Amino acid sequence: MKKFNGLLSRQAVVLLVIVCSGACSPLPEATTAPVIPSSTATLTSTSTITPSPTNTNTLEPTPLPGVLVYPLSSFDYGVPWLPLDRSKALMSSFYGFNFEKLPFGNVYVRQAFAAAIDREQIAAEATGFHFRNVTPATTLTPSDVLGRDLYGAVGIPFNPTRAKEYLVEAGFSSVVDFPPVTLAVYMRGEAAPGAYYHMAESVAEMWETHLGVTVEVKVLSKPQDYIALFEQDPPEIFQLIWGADYCDPDNFLNTLFHSTSEFNYGHFSSADFDRIVEDAGGRLDPAARQQLYIQAEQILTEQLTGIIPLYYSSYYTP
Repeated sequence: MKKFNGLLSRQAVVLLVIVCSGACSPLPEATTAPVIPSSTATLTSTSTITPSPTNTNTLEPTPLPGVLVYPLSSFDYGVPWLPLDRSKALMSSFYGFNFEKLPFGNVYVRQAFAAAIDREQIAAEATGFHFRNVTPATTLTPSDVLGRDLYGAVGIPFNPTRAKEYLVEAGFSSVVDFPPVTLAVYMRGEAAPGAYYHMAESVAEMWETHLGVTVEVKVLSKPQDYIALFEQDPPEIFQLIWGADYCDPDNFLNTLFHSTSEFNYGHFSSADFDRIVEDAGGRLDPAARQQLYIQAEQILTEQLTGIIPLYYSSYYTP
């Protein structure tokens, strides 16, 4: 699933900086946040990917979770289904788990860590560091991309009591023998130095308070050091940011977490998830696509808890 042209290297991806050719550029002010470019950025607000309507099965309408953001009449048929507003391009900040390292091969441990984070507090801290248009998140795809706000309706919400229960269900009635855990983050740029580190420290404090687990926060100030984490030995938990360069859930869910994705650093894998995002990308009807992407979010952020979404924000891209 190669998404980059010759101007973009693997190094550019892992550096978490916007270097897309054409659609993305370095962020001004506090929005110089490291962001992974999500494609070759050959798409623009008027670009259209036309999926092959190979699957014409009709989904039965079901009540959708969350709150309506845009009516379905706002969406185009095909991919992308909304134009990209370059004055407010959207990005999602989240923590990824390394499924191949203890203890995060256990879904209950992942759910415990997710339930112990107060996203409202982290979103407030991001706003304090002058991130733009910050809203807390329990799912990956920004609500302005999905067309529905799923906050608290899908994903693992903040619930310290349930977090402890998840940990017990994982087999940790005591955390005395809990494996060492490191959370790796990249040093924020000049506009808001240390922003990601300070937010990570807050999250680590929540984990200690609500789970009794000590997590080491490892901050890397050199881009090449952050690259090495992913190329050599990804840590147990790591921070990633994904900036949309076309306004469609496919750009988040399929691009990042299909089992064959080159950006799937934590080795998340689900045959059901793959099937759903592939199906959604091949449909034209926005109602059917939206319903499928919500199902994919339920698998990724709730049932299997492959990531911990933190917040959405926006940036300007000329």
